[in-house]
Amino acid sequence: MPIEPRPVNESIQELNDNSWLIGDKILLSRRPLPSSGFTWSDGKGSFYVISEAPYPLPPSRPLSATTNIQIVYDAGGVSAVWSIGGAFCKIKILDPGTTREHVTLDYLHNKRPISFATPDVYYHAEYDGRYYIILSSLAGQTLIKAWPDMDEEMKQHYVSQVTNSCKELAAWQADSISGIDGRYLSDRFLIRFGLSEDCSPQTLLNNCKDLGMDCSTFVFYHCDLGPGNIIVNLEKGSIGIIDWETAGFVPKEWIRTKFCVSSGMDLPDGDQESRVDWRRRVQRQLGKEGFPEITDRWMTWWSNED
Repeated sequence: MPIEPRPVNESIQELNDNSWLIGDKILLSRRPLPSSGFTWSDGKGSFYVISEAPYPLPPSRPLSATTNIQIVYDAGGVSAVWSIGGAFCKIKILDPGTTREHVTLDYLHNKRPISFATPDVYYHAEYDGRYYIILSSLAGQTLIKAWPDMDEEMKQHYVSQVTNSCKELAAWQADSISGIDGRYLSDRFLIRFGLSEDCSPQTLLNNCKDLGMDCSTFVFYHCDLGPGNIIVNLEKGSIGIIDWETAGFVPKEWIRTKFCVSSGMDLPDGDQESRVDWRRRVQRQLGKEGFPEITDRWMTWWSNED
């Protein structure tokens, strides 16, 4: 009888101080010296190796309080992210029809040089209906952390950086609303509230036509440029962008509209005006750059009021 998978947020179990099981399928080992098969280095003298978990599985325990592996995001039974030696391990329940993040990142890497940094993929796999991906970290800090201490000039600088990244991505076009490989684009804001979350290209096309968006061509967009997904390098004045799992091709109007309607792009602290400051600035800058928006139409449509 197959063993029931652990809860997603318990997917990483400890074998000893230098070995861990990931999803009971992957063995992660830390070594003091490089070997021919090491996957990545933390830059501090440790080298991490990924291999197949042994069978039968050795005894394991939950992560200890002293381990260097820390959970940094926990959506309970849906997804979780851990920090591991200068890298991040993301585990999520797999939506079979959607574009995988490593596919999108490979597409971006093939487009280099681009004006912003993106993570490198160290490893990816699918087991038992779950998706595993290990990514490099980017130099800098999240915009969430940096924003409160920025002066006006610096805030506008990073607003311009993100606006320019949207323009750069929008130069890449396709003929369907989808991920870069034609699979589903999992942007739930393009599905009416309370309805079945069918994100197939045809359903999203029908919805975008209902909204009156220009569906003659579709442009590439990250679709989740909240301040937690923007990494700012204050020394260089540059940005990196993470979390590409929702990226794909959309009508041009959706780029600015998403900033107008998504509270997920808010800053976490302060009053309402402070929380929306980031996305309000970006959407205004996008407007100056010629990006249209359909916010009022979307609000009525999404709430099923029309």
